[in-house]
Amino acid sequence: MKQDQLDALAEKIIEKIRARPKHSFDPKKLAAVFKVNREDIITGLGRLQSWGYKFIADKNGFFSFDSAPDSMISTEISYRLKTKILGRRIYSWQSVQSTNTIASRLAALGAPEGTLIVAEKQTRGRGRFGRSWHSPAGLGVYCSIILRPKISPAQAPGISLITAIAVAETITAYGNIDVKIKWPNDILIAGKKAAGILTELSAEIGRTNYVIVGLGININHRQFHFPESLKKSSTSIRTGLKKEINRVEFFKKFLVNMEKEYLHFRKYGLAKSRTKILKFSSLINSPITLKMGRKTVSGNVLDIDDIGRLVVETADGIKNFSAGEVTTH
Repeated sequence: MKQDQLDALAEKIIEKIRARPKHSFDPKKLAAVFKVNREDIITGLGRLQSWGYKFIADKNGFFSFDSAPDSMISTEISYRLKTKILGRRIYSWQSVQSTNTIASRLAALGAPEGTLIVAEKQTRGRGRFGRSWHSPAGLGVYCSIILRPKISPAQAPGISLITAIAVAETITAYGNIDVKIKWPNDILIAGKKAAGILTELSAEIGRTNYVIVGLGININHRQFHFPESLKKSSTSIRTGLKKEINRVEFFKKFLVNMEKEYLHFRKYGLAKSRTKILKFSSLINSPITLKMGRKTVSGNVLDIDDIGRLVVETADGIKNFSAGEVTTH
């Protein structure tokens, strides 16, 4: 049996087992169900064990479900996922250079809206302005989401903000924790970066073909997991909550929140989300410097408008900005 066939069989086996977690399964009967031989079932179980699943075998050679891994694999993400759009198709890898790169290729080939690309590790995770995102294995969530909203390119920056809302609300559901959104794409915990968003789009004049939402979330990192260059500016949800959390469960809760915000966005733009954006914003009424390429502007942040632009009172009057790198004073 080829590797892709074995993986497909393993996915069918775990789906069957998870539906009846307390049941003891006979490999011979499962083989009949899937129209393979008993040895294929045993090999499929071995494949599942390599993914981190554990089973209990009895003296008769039957087996039952024991535990599932906290791993970013499609079988765990899809298990009891309560969404209608996001995650209906999932591609998962142990290690990739960048989930956004894969997502862009799949989107160009016509991958449907809501397709997820997830990885346990990224070797060249991408952030804004060509920066990298530190993506070690087994600690965070590194994913890309393909969206196909019927919006103008001018509205696309709003998707970063609704994604940030979904992340912030998912974090705060775990406990009393200081979570803020730093416009346009960072999520802060106690003033340090815990998550970042990179949106990339394919568009024509007045029309958006698709949007790729890249997301990196520091879940169970401890400070020693960060390189020296990031230790002062980075943190994780674990550090903020002072406890480890299940990454897969967090991700599924995020997807539910993200889908809700996205459906509102498709229908109303940012109108239904602005209250939340302002509630979580770290910049309102703050003096800032905004860098846009070689140009810099200083002023006081007044608002975030209904298409996600930063409204700043500058020496030359009130101006709206759709992009830039913010430094607070």
